[in-house]
Amino acid sequence: MSTHGNLTGNFSIDQYKDNQFINGNITIHSKLIIDKVIVVIYRCDSDGINCEYFQTWSLTDICPKLKDKNQIWSRWYGSFDPPMVCPLDKVNYRLVNGTYDIDQGVRWYSDIANYQWKVTQKLFAGDVYIGSYVFQISIFSYRKKLKPLLKL
Repeated sequence: MSTHGNLTGNFSIDQYKDNQFINGNITIHSKLIIDKVIVVIYRCDSDGINCEYFQTWSLTDICPKLKDKNQIWSRWYGSFDPPMVCPLDKVNYRLVNGTYDIDQGVRWYSDIANYQWKVTQKLFAGDVYIGSYVFQISIFSYRKKLKPLLKL
């Protein structure tokens, strides 16, 4: 994960069993209140080399979105301390065991697995660019061999 513009941060990826979590600190070096987020998504092959533009989300109603439950971003924004609630006027945030709800991602796009995803979230105050952060996530599926119920 990397930060740009008026955002800085230090992050680590920690593993517990089969899950990975992002922990760290993020600082917003701006007194302006963030009221718009633009998310740009690229879908890449499993090696993360060949990427293609996938979608852009432009969110101006971010306050209710931050409170939404059962969304792909709900766990991520629920991992911030102090909580990510409006107005977004805090300077320092701590990220504790940040992750995404992949099940919600599958509901959004059923072919989400077996790709790497590069996502940029750009933060704005009106039309003024505050900063952005970029992260990459690999989502892989596997098939589990089931034991037959009946022996023939």
